[in-house]
Amino acid sequence: MRYIGSKNRILNFIDDTITGTYGDYSNATVADLFAGTACVGEMFKKKGARVISNDYMYFSYALQISKIKRNNVPRDYERILNELNSLEGIEGFIFREYTLSGEGERNYFWEENAKKIDAICLYLEEALNNGIISRDEFYYYKASLIDAVTRVSNTSGTYGSFLKIDDDRKYKKIHLEKLPAFSNGKENECYCEDITSVIQHVHGEILYLDPPYNNRQYPPYYHILETVTLYDNPNIYGKTGRRHYEEKLSPLCMKDKAVSSMVNIVRRADFEHIYISYSTDGIMPYEELCEKLEEIGEIQVFFKPYRRYKANSNGNIEEDNGKLKEIIIYVKKR
Repeated sequence: MRYIGSKNRILNFIDDTITGTYGDYSNATVADLFAGTACVGEMFKKKGARVISNDYMYFSYALQISKIKRNNVPRDYERILNELNSLEGIEGFIFREYTLSGEGERNYFWEENAKKIDAICLYLEEALNNGIISRDEFYYYKASLIDAVTRVSNTSGTYGSFLKIDDDRKYKKIHLEKLPAFSNGKENECYCEDITSVIQHVHGEILYLDPPYNNRQYPPYYHILETVTLYDNPNIYGKTGRRHYEEKLSPLCMKDKAVSSMVNIVRRADFEHIYISYSTDGIMPYEELCEKLEEIGEIQVFFKPYRRYKANSNGNIEEDNGKLKEIIIYVKKR
């Protein structure tokens, strides 16, 4: 899945930094409280740690349930997946709002795929309400659906807008694949809360934080995945059919509030070892952040150069100047 700020490519950097400062964390409780696609939490789980995971986006929560909380696949997983893949499509909310044939005239999905998404969402709601599947199983199937939706969406990677010219992926028939389950033999926890709320009631040895780097709020970029997860017929607006997200505005995406918000999270955290992923081009000057964090604990900063690609004025992809670096700020609290 393509995701803003994904840490898939620097998992080794994260692991090496924690191992080099904390040591073997296979028996530690490790929290990842800006989980996103849950790839970092999944790495912690595969290393043997007990994992606490959180994100305020519901589609992320579904991914967390499948990757982190569950140590096995749902009962009758293959049978129900086959039923979901065999459903006849219906003209529901996704069809009406996110296809060219619908009322919204938005080019996110091929009509046949949109109708299938609607049918799957309604099936899962009914199965949950009738006690056929548990709430965790419900989110596990939603994770399978999210994975499938990202492979047929007519977008450049996020859902802030749709493509005017159809991408080939739009006409691939949507199909839910079986997601693997990995057991660490431990009782892992997953939450869907704001960071300022969840930080009050979780604790452990290691806390990993991956806050947003810039002023882009996440909800409008993944609004369709939220709607597919919740299937709540939201009141949407604009050419792209976004959900209202005023209640989910993050101060960490606001330059005048980001540093104080981050320091407050670290100060309140009931963890001795805290690792913050950031970037040298983030809206929080990392030097200023480190200076404030020194009031809380001992600081070490680790750097890893990375290449970022962006479109130039001609629409071609070019490499940035190579001066950007990923950072991990390690705080050992006093």
